[in-house]
Amino acid sequence: MVANNLIEIYTLIFAWNMYGAIWDVLTGTGLALIPIVAVIFMTFREGFEKGSDAKHIVRAIEIRVVSLILVLMLCVLPFRGWSVSLATARYDIAVNDCNPPSNLKGDSMATGTKADATFSSLSGLTVYRPVAWSLVELTSSAITNTTIKSMQCANNYDFLLLRIANSRLQDSVLRNRLMDFYELCYKTAYHRFLENPPQPLPTNLSEVENVDWIGSTTLMNYTNEYMRHQDAFMMNMDKYGFTRQTVNRPQDSATESGAHPSCWEVWNGEAGYGLLGAKGLKELVLLDIPSDASGNLVEDWLGWGFTIFGQGAMANAEKEDLLVKAVIQAEAANLSSKTELNMSGQLDADRQWGKAFYDKFMSGVGMIGSLDELTQTSTIRQTMKIAGPIILAMIQMILILASPIVMVLGGYKASTFIALGVTYFGLEFINAIWATAYFMDNNLLAFYVSESGLFDNPMNSPILTMVTSISVVFLPMLWLSILAYAGSGMLRGMGAMGVGGGFAMGSMAKTKRLRDTNDRTPKKTDKDKK
Repeated sequence: MVANNLIEIYTLIFAWNMYGAIWDVLTGTGLALIPIVAVIFMTFREGFEKGSDAKHIVRAIEIRVVSLILVLMLCVLPFRGWSVSLATARYDIAVNDCNPPSNLKGDSMATGTKADATFSSLSGLTVYRPVAWSLVELTSSAITNTTIKSMQCANNYDFLLLRIANSRLQDSVLRNRLMDFYELCYKTAYHRFLENPPQPLPTNLSEVENVDWIGSTTLMNYTNEYMRHQDAFMMNMDKYGFTRQTVNRPQDSATESGAHPSCWEVWNGEAGYGLLGAKGLKELVLLDIPSDASGNLVEDWLGWGFTIFGQGAMANAEKEDLLVKAVIQAEAANLSSKTELNMSGQLDADRQWGKAFYDKFMSGVGMIGSLDELTQTSTIRQTMKIAGPIILAMIQMILILASPIVMVLGGYKASTFIALGVTYFGLEFINAIWATAYFMDNNLLAFYVSESGLFDNPMNSPILTMVTSISVVFLPMLWLSILAYAGSGMLRGMGAMGVGGGFAMGSMAKTKRLRDTNDRTPKKTDKDKK
């Protein structure tokens, strides 16, 4: 068994189990014999209507019935010699992801996911498939699997951004501290930035330099202003592990007790001053980001995820700032855990959770104006990528369920089975079409973000979203249309050769009629010729 996703392992087992149940009903009720009886009756009727003798009628019946039996044996009857179950199934999933998960190959139902427990009711099933269907599945999966594996890999940025969008800070105390930092430090620093902007005014700010988030390096590192201003500090932070430093901190020396670190120090930690004291909020956020089913999010981002912003060298501090900004903004969207500054520059003073967070979208299509919106847009695209193969597997499941009924209604014709097999292959190969689209999609995403100024051109985001949507929907439709055109021509050719209910019965009947006509035509004598 070659699967394109983990869910397909279970849909195939379920489909073939239902196939066997439906076939048992058809044989138990005698419905499965109707095509054979119909062929015998129709052959008798055609023979008598055309005046054929008994010898020719019996020969025609033999040919047609043998043809039906061959199709029945190879394409319809489950072959009991080959059994498949979750305990014996082997799966091989092809992906063109440069950082694939570890459970792409395996034996039995040990996929290492929650699907093992969810579909455990299928673990005791043993299913059987017709010989020809086994060949169709093997050929379709092998072609699709080989095609995908032959592609160059691409970093799945959409999936990584989806993981960031779904991340949640675990520590409620940390979330409250971020809120306090926003109120006491960020708002003050941003007001001071508006009143006394740096000279010359910076342009083309990067994501971490932008002043639209609480850890902005522009606010943190600009001389002694903003987060380093003498008035920018937080009181009584000794409860979070900060130590009193009367020499290094004017606020501590001006008070009788307690630790009152600067906003810069609260964000970066006492280690930023060479002290072995409390950790900063930035480090605490990185430590609080949980691992998920796909691995360690922080390690994946620092290892390759950051390259969405460029393939060049990037300092670890900048990588960490990008991730912290994305996680904090995702936290605001998911849990509404802090007040967000809207793009108009107006400040929220009422502490309403997550207010104006989505106001940055333009009209219907929307534009990506910062990292949080990039994350949200990628979430939609990645959802389509995950849901598409699952829906496709369910469509293939319905095709298998319907095939015994279709074969009975089609009179066990070889052309009917070939149409079903071609349809199954067409659906299977859509996975390769999608893999091609995803390769282009992820590379285009990296191109627009790193090279084309995604955050400067409001048209880039609608273009990227449109390309993704069309590639997911239109390319499979184009493939199925091409395959339908080629398949219909093949079936017409088979019909011209008489392949179907009686294989060569059509051409034999025509030859028989011509011979009978010649036998009944009086031969001319020499006298008639004169």
